[in-house]
Formats: sequence, C-alpha cells, structure tokens
Amino acid sequence: MAINETYGAMKKIIDCIDLTKLIMAISLIIALSLLTFVVSSAISIFGQVSDFPEYYAPAKMIAQGNGASSYVVSKLAQKQNQLFPSMGNRVVVLFVPPQGLALISGLGIMTPSTAHFIWKTLLIGCLIGSIVLLVSYFRLNYKQACYLITGLCFSHACIETLRIDQLASILLLGFSAAIYLLRKKKDFLSGLFLSVIFLKPQQLFPFLLYLIGLRRWRPLGILFAAFTILTLIAFLQIGSSGFTNYFALVNSPQSVAFMQPELNPTLRGQLLRLFPTQARIIFIVSAAIYALVLTFAYFFGQRMRNHSDAILPGVLVVIPIGLVTSIHCHSYDLLLLVPSLIIIFTGVVLPFSPLFKLFVIFGGIIFMYPVAIMIHYSYLLKGGQVNLWFIELFILALAIIYQLNQKTDTKTIPR
Repeated sequence: MAINETYGAMKKIIDCIDLTKLIMAISLIIALSLLTFVVSSAISIFGQVSDFPEYYAPAKMIAQGNGASSYVVSKLAQKQNQLFPSMGNRVVVLFVPPQGLALISGLGIMTPSTAHFIWKTLLIGCLIGSIVLLVSYFRLNYKQACYLITGLCFSHACIETLRIDQLASILLLGFSAAIYLLRKKKDFLSGLFLSVIFLKPQQLFPFLLYLIGLRRWRPLGILFAAFTILTLIAFLQIGSSGFTNYFALVNSPQSVAFMQPELNPTLRGQLLRLFPTQARIIFIVSAAIYALVLTFAYFFGQRMRNHSDAILPGVLVVIPIGLVTSIHCHSYDLLLLVPSLIIIFTGVVLPFSPLFKLFVIFGGIIFMYPVAIMIHYSYLLKGGQVNLWFIELFILALAIIYQLNQKTDTKTIPR
C-alpha cells in the first residue's frame, strides 16, 4: 500500500513537470557554468590573456598628465608592463579613437586592481542589461529567453569578451538601448546610447548611414554633439600631439601586426588569408567594398523612410552585412549580431522559413565556444586559408538581403 502511494505521488510530480522547460533549464545551467568557469579561469593568467591594459594604461597616463603618449607603442608598452608586470614582454596596443578613450578615461583615477574589478563588473552588467532589455523589448517568452541566454553563454563571442575584458558587451548594451529608444522616438537618449560607437566606430557606421537615409536627424544631431564634446575632452587630455600620434599609429604598417586583421571573420580577413603579400591592395579593395555597403545602407534607409517602423529592418539587414565587410572586426565583436538573430527567430520584420532558421542554428555551431576554439587555434592560427566564420556570415548577410527583397516591400513589413 505504501509503495503504491509513493508511486502515485511520484507520478503526479512527474506529470506536473514540463520536460521541455526542464531540459532548457538544465542546458541554461550548463551554459552558465561553462561561462563562469572559463571567465574565472582567466583571472589566474591575467597577464597572458587580458586586454584590460589596453584601456587602463592610457587612462592612467592621462591621469598622470602624459596622455599624448597613449598612442605611442613603445611608451604604452612600458606603462603596461610597469602597471601589470605579469604581462612580461606582451603589449596590447590601443586603437580606440581619442573620443572613445575620453569615455573610459575615468579608469585612470583608480588603482589597477580596483579598476579591473570595476571593468569586469561593468562588462558582466552590460551583458545582463542587454539580455533583460532584449527579452523585454522583443517580448520573448520563457522558452525564447532560455534559448537566448543559453546561446549567448555558449557563444565564443560572449565568453571571449568577458574572458579577455573586451568592449563588445558595452557595445551590445548601447546598441540595444539605442534601437529601443529610436523606435520609441526618444531622440535625446537614443543619440546618447549611440555614442558607444566612438569605442569602435567601424562596427556601427553602416547603421548610422541607414539612419541618415531615414532622416532621423535629431538622434544624429545628439550623436554629433556628443562627438564634439568628447573631441574637446580628448583634446584637453592628450593634446594635438596625441591626435597626431593616433593617426600615425592607425596608418603605420606596424599596426597590422598588432591588429591581426587576417584573423577577422571579414572579407578583408579572408582575402589576407588567400593573398597575404597583397595587404595594401586588399585594404584598398576592402575599403571600396565597405564604402559600397555604406552607400547601400543609406539608400536602404531611404527606401524604408516612409515606413511606420523602419528601425528593425535596418538592424536585420545592415548590421550583418556591415560587420562582415568591416575593415576590422574581431570574432568577439559579433556579439552585435544578437538583435539581428532575435529578429530572424521572432519574425517581427518578416517570416523566415523553418529551413532558413535551421540553417542559422546548425551554422551557428561553429561560433560555439568549444568548436570556435578549435577553429581558431588548430586551423586559423596554423595557416588555414578559408575562414569558416567569414563564409557563414557572408552567406547569412546575403540570404537576409535576398529574403527581404523577395518577400517584402516598404508597405508589407509588419510592425
């Protein structure tokens, strides 16, 4: 009798369990555990992996009145190794523009350990904030939210951003907030959040051209005002010689060795893998193609100008093609693709076929951390000629443009 009662009680419990939700919850826990393990493990090898010195050392140089040397490689290296002896002979060169440096220069008033803790907390907070905002903004249900968080926690872009202290989660939060506010027509705040572009301008230039095509002058005006103010602040911090040093650095042939564009999942990166001795010609060709993408973004914005809800089509189309043709885009910068991917799977702009979504899911496997690590270390760094990340991103960008052109016009995209 007792056995039957126990069996009956267990059966009721099992019947109450939603197996799908349970599996998703378990997957989410595993993904969060992987993210936590990899990020925490990197703390013990800080000097070997972290890019935090790229931002902190220049900020400290500004605080000490030597900001003009932030873009001089030899002096930056000396400062980084003085502040972080565990780096050894490693140097992480600063390519953030002076306006972006002004945004993060407050780090210099803190001690290295405090600043690193604040920075790591900021990156994690920005990622959490992005997830909360995107879940709320796109009205994702429990299942969709679990898919989003699990996918992010498994992704190479997310893990690498937090592991090496890169900027991508800050960019994602700023961009996500900006598109939300643009749709709400809150021009002042959207312009302020768009100012994260000054940290890595090339990532969001196409979207700005799209906004110009839409004639969204007010947020763009706020962005221009922010640019002017940050330029003045940067001038006070690093002087005219600092600006001169910045332009000299980005135009110097030695900068290529530090930036490693051949590892980028971009058209330029792929061409450099095939023709490594033609770097100058490839740069010119890539810049010309990027200029065409900017032109496309502008005219696409013009096409969507009269639509009542034109922001999301720009996110869906312009961001993928802009990243894959960018002059410089690391694999962790692909975190900016998250809003575009959500749009694909939620169908808020246009319905994508189950087959297309399946392609995106299975294609995304190569961007998951264990697979991506093998691709990076066992293939790309050993001279593999075809960058699989580029191939998939390029196909995705073209497929989105094709489907949008086939299935919609400016009047049929649903709100």
